[in-house]
Amino acid sequence: MSSNLKVIHYPDRRCKYSESVDLKINNKTLITPIFAPRLKNANELNLYLGIQSNSTPTHLSAYVVRLLDVGKTLHYRLKKASQKNLLGESTDAEFSSSLERDLILIDPATEYLYYYANMDRLEHSPYVSSEIRTYAKQFIEEREKIKKAGKEAPIGIENSREILHTNFWTCVLKEANKRMKLIRDTFHIEMRYRADILIPPVPLITSSHLLDVAIFMNEKSRAFAEGKGECADYFILKPKILTNDRMMTTIKQYIEDSPSPLTIFKFKNMNLNHEDLSLERSAFSDILTELIFLSQHVENKAFALFESGNQTFVSAISSTALVSTSFSLDREDRRYQREVSRFANWYDPTSMTLRNKKTLSRIAENNGHIPCHCPVCTSPFMDNEFTEYNRKVKMHYMYCREHEMKEIYTAIENQDAMMGFDKLRRSSLKNLIDVIPR
Repeated sequence: MSSNLKVIHYPDRRCKYSESVDLKINNKTLITPIFAPRLKNANELNLYLGIQSNSTPTHLSAYVVRLLDVGKTLHYRLKKASQKNLLGESTDAEFSSSLERDLILIDPATEYLYYYANMDRLEHSPYVSSEIRTYAKQFIEEREKIKKAGKEAPIGIENSREILHTNFWTCVLKEANKRMKLIRDTFHIEMRYRADILIPPVPLITSSHLLDVAIFMNEKSRAFAEGKGECADYFILKPKILTNDRMMTTIKQYIEDSPSPLTIFKFKNMNLNHEDLSLERSAFSDILTELIFLSQHVENKAFALFESGNQTFVSAISSTALVSTSFSLDREDRRYQREVSRFANWYDPTSMTLRNKKTLSRIAENNGHIPCHCPVCTSPFMDNEFTEYNRKVKMHYMYCREHEMKEIYTAIENQDAMMGFDKLRRSSLKNLIDVIPR
């Protein structure tokens, strides 16, 4: 099967475990490593497009939108871009240019069939398959029954969730009509909103059975997509799966044999900088080593990491072609959160972690200025009201990630294999030094 996505290698853009390639698809050429912010609303899309218009970023060249967020992110801009003025030009030239230039990825985000966080949105969203809306309604009703029954409930909420989630995907596995409707509905929205690469609906992998389902869904989705567009392989996993040698071996073998040129990973709520996760760090380093080998020795292979969080830099420097996070480093869906401030957290490019407004104020006071040279931080914004402050903080985050990707590219050009180690040693992510393949 011929591929629409081409991975172009260059001898002078490789340095030990790091490599920069060109990804070519739909007349677009992107230079890796690529940072793709996950955009959840029109305001965030406007900020992204504004940076593209006002500067010329090389590596900030893609964005990810969850299927749930398509309506409030892409719908209006796509509709406006399709309209023409009297001269036959698009009434939204800025977004039209982005459609021709940037890689657009729409994430089905089907892990939310397991997590309760967005279940209400799934039940009512017109952008997800009716199969998912029906499941979400059943999930919510079952949860309410258990909560109402209290101690008299035959099973707890956690066990109920596991059963409902596994049963749904088992039915998808066994029932062709249900399966094809889920794939067809998902791809219809992705294509309608101009996704460059189709991403299959797959389960959150919590067991070997659901791994089998994920592999099956990747295969069936690729077959359905033939003649319609490029289709990625997609694996959504809990971090604990990293230490399951048998399951990870199955995934690596599948990737090696699969004709899909792009494989996307998402490890939910993963923070490998945590002191207690030494086994997971070692396992993640092992898989990065395997993926580097595959990308360099198997024709037309590239890899992406969604919700990369604290692993963004270390993954990008280890030849992962595309890394993606939300502006909160993917923390908004975590179960236990402290009191939420109206003010967004500022990304500290030195510590490579988020700082709240109070801490940023103290840092700026101690330094006499905000210690960052991006276009946002060179002008005062600390006294802005929260809407404008948050806008500036999000722009700063994209500028910082662009700079980090450019640092990696430059280090590869200069054959500087120590840059990543040195940068992490100066940061608060020192434990991630262990992740960089040797």
